[in-house]
Amino acid sequence: MSGEMINIAAGDEGSFGAYCAKPASGSGPGIVMIQEIFGITDWIKKIADRYAEQGYVVVAPDMFWRFDPDFVADPSKPEELEKAFGYLQTVDHDNAVKDIATSLAAVKAMPECNGKVGVTGFCLGGTFTYLAAARLEIDAAVAYYGTQIHEYLDEGKNVSCPIIFHMGEHDDTFSVEDRNKIHGALIGKENVSIHMYDAGHAFCNSDRPDAHNLEAAEAAHERSFKLFDTLQ
Repeated sequence: MSGEMINIAAGDEGSFGAYCAKPASGSGPGIVMIQEIFGITDWIKKIADRYAEQGYVVVAPDMFWRFDPDFVADPSKPEELEKAFGYLQTVDHDNAVKDIATSLAAVKAMPECNGKVGVTGFCLGGTFTYLAAARLEIDAAVAYYGTQIHEYLDEGKNVSCPIIFHMGEHDDTFSVEDRNKIHGALIGKENVSIHMYDAGHAFCNSDRPDAHNLEAAEAAHERSFKLFDTLQ
């Protein structure tokens, strides 16, 4: 199974590309999947396809379309890696949530969507997933190793849907102090699950041998599917 690139209208602001993968079963919950800082890479397409195989209607939008449409970086190339990290500072978080809302409306309008919607994302996308759960009406969320969640902890009180956080014990993209702040703010909320893995940052990315941890990735995906399956 493989998806295809589609265009999503963004009102008066134009339109942006997104990768869309649909389940062979014909229908299921809609999932908006948010990219890492590297754009809609082959790996994002592969993981979107895997989610579709699980029975979800997946849309993975281009989160950098406002300043560099269709940007894709290879993290093994230093100059592309540097540019991607620069975009971490360039992207506007409020506009990103707006684009997620637009993507949610687009997936919800697809005849294959059963009306339930969730958001998931990796790295930068993990932070955007958390913000979407705090600011938008969604049914479930899964944030994989969000790197800036600790900067928005005051919004945690607004998250009412079930949400899972997958985090690596050895993630060096933010400090242990910041990780502890996340735990302190969110552990104990009845709709929140935080899972720690013996892995570093980007442990789910099977296209990055420097980071991938198969055991941790499979455990995380299993938990994600268990939550999103409640929307079936």
